[in-house]
Amino acid sequence: MTQRGYEFVDRIKRQVDQGGLEIACFPEVANELIRHLDSEFVSVNDIARIVTHEAALAIRVIGMANSAAYRSGGRTITDVRSAITRIGLRALRGVIFAFAVMQIRAAQQLRPVQYRIGDVWQRSTVVATFSHLLASELRVENRQLDPELAMLGGLMHGVGKIYILAESALYPELAEDGALLDDIVRAWHAPAAGKLLEQWGLGAQVTEAVSEHDAADEALRNQATLADLLHAAMIFAELRGEPTELARQLAASRACQRLGLYRLDLPYLLQQIAGDAGSLDRVLL
Repeated sequence: MTQRGYEFVDRIKRQVDQGGLEIACFPEVANELIRHLDSEFVSVNDIARIVTHEAALAIRVIGMANSAAYRSGGRTITDVRSAITRIGLRALRGVIFAFAVMQIRAAQQLRPVQYRIGDVWQRSTVVATFSHLLASELRVENRQLDPELAMLGGLMHGVGKIYILAESALYPELAEDGALLDDIVRAWHAPAAGKLLEQWGLGAQVTEAVSEHDAADEALRNQATLADLLHAAMIFAELRGEPTELARQLAASRACQRLGLYRLDLPYLLQQIAGDAGSLDRVLL
């Protein structure tokens, strides 16, 4: 590793240790909404007023409310307040983050890593879509699996990677050494994500799931958790085009066994993702 590489790692370590992490080019309106959502005095009217003044965000919120995952045969919604009421504040956090990532990806100062951030986000939206679908299908047997929390966990599982990639734009030479940058992201994304989610008040369940999903198969527990669900959703996202290998890896995974995925119809799930359930993915991108 070069001297600049060591400097970058030291910078990330200090920031994670000290807390108060900020993602470069994160839009102020997103920070404002996060602060409002953390307040015990928050009202839907207050949130709706802020969202309405940001057209790109308002379009995403209304699009989420009218997606197949939330519409359920109801009327088409055209105003922000009704859209927020339908999707709820948990799902709204996910839409806010999707809007923020769109702004980050468009920032000129992050051009050296824009494509990498885009890849992370695209995968996050697919994992979120599978997480929401799996939680909805499994909830009868696993009532602790909330589809909204599952979607939020899926969206946020890459937030640590986005943070580190955005910070790396200050070190242009790192963008030219893809293997080194990948190693740094791999080593530091989980603790960075944990700090960010804690700052944003997303709760212990989501924070722990994002921090622990990589090791879900090694965990010795009987009850399925959100971390297990994220782990399963990532397998689905990786192998959705290879159904035979997908079935093999799901059967071999302890996390998937705890979830009881053997009870589900895999072809049906993949068909759902390709059809209506995939509308979440399209809204969030």
